[in-house]
Amino acid sequence: MNGQSPAIQPAPPHPSYDKRFGIVAYGLLFLTIIFSTYLHHFQPQVLRVPSNTDVSTWKHPALEETILWDGLTDEGKGALLAKGVPMGDSVPAMVFGDLFTILLAWICFVHARRHFGFWMASCFLIGSFVFTGLEESLWILSGRFFGGLLNNPLGEVAYGTYWFTRGGLWFLETPIIACLGWFFIAYSCVLTAGKAFPRMNLWGRATIGGLIAMTIDLWMDPIQTAPEIMAWVWGKGDFLLFFGIPHYNFLGWFLLIFLFAIFWEKLPEMERSRGRPGATIRFFWVILVAAFGVLFFIWFWLALFGTLFSLVGVENTIHIPKGW
Repeated sequence: MNGQSPAIQPAPPHPSYDKRFGIVAYGLLFLTIIFSTYLHHFQPQVLRVPSNTDVSTWKHPALEETILWDGLTDEGKGALLAKGVPMGDSVPAMVFGDLFTILLAWICFVHARRHFGFWMASCFLIGSFVFTGLEESLWILSGRFFGGLLNNPLGEVAYGTYWFTRGGLWFLETPIIACLGWFFIAYSCVLTAGKAFPRMNLWGRATIGGLIAMTIDLWMDPIQTAPEIMAWVWGKGDFLLFFGIPHYNFLGWFLLIFLFAIFWEKLPEMERSRGRPGATIRFFWVILVAAFGVLFFIWFWLALFGTLFSLVGVENTIHIPKGW
C-alpha cells in the first residue's frame, strides 16, 4: 500500500538542486548545533544555563519560584537540593537519549523521503527542527533574562518561563531531543490527519493534526516534568495550569503544528509559482517569521485571557485538576 496521504502531493525530484540544498541546509544546521552545544556545555555563563548539580543557584526562576517546588514533598526538596536534577550530569544517559531520538527521527525521515521526495522531506525535518528550536529558545531565554520583572494579569509575579535540564547536543537553548521529537510527532500527526480526512480542506486537516499533537502533549508533559524525571522545569507565572503545566504550552503546541502543516503542504504550490529555489527561500522565511509571530500572539493571549479572568473575580492561579 502506498504510504502517501492522498491529501498531500509529493514534489518531483530535482537531483542537482536537491543535492546543493541538502549540503547547504544540513551543513548550516550541523554548524549551528556544534556551536550551540559548545556554548551550552562549555560557556554556560553566556546564556546563564542553570546548574543541574547545584539547584540552589537557579535564578529566573529560583527553585522556590518553580511549579516543581510546590509539588515536592519535604523529603523530595531535600533530595533535590542535595543531589541535583535526576541524571542531570549523566553523559551516557544524554548520549543514549540523543541516539534514540535520532533513530526515531531517521525512520520518519526515510518514510517522508520515500513518499514525498528528498526536498519535501528535508523541508519538513529542517523546517520543523528550526521552527520548534527557535520558538522554544525564544521562550526559554525571554524567561531567563526577563523573568521576575512583570506580573501576570492576576497580579502574580511571572518568575520565568521554563528550560530543559538535559541534553547532549543542542540547538540554541533547546536540546535536539526536543527538536527531533517535535519533528516525528508533527510528521505523524500531519500524516495521520491527511490519511484520516483526505477530502477535508487544508485548514481542517491542519486543525486535526494540531489537536492530535496537543492531546499527545497533554499526557506527555506531566510525565516528563515529574520530579522523578524533570526533563524540563516550569517557572510560576501562568494563571491556568493543566496537570501542573501552563496552559499556554498546549496552545503553543497546537499553533505550531497547525501553522507548520499549512506551510509545508503549500510547498508544491509555491514551487509551481516560484520554482524550487524560490519556494525553499519563502518556506524558511515564513518559518522564521512565524516563530516570532507565535511568541507575540501568546503574549497577547496571556494578557487578554488573564485580564478576562481578573475581571470575573479570579485572584489566584487555577489548577486543573485541583490539588495536582
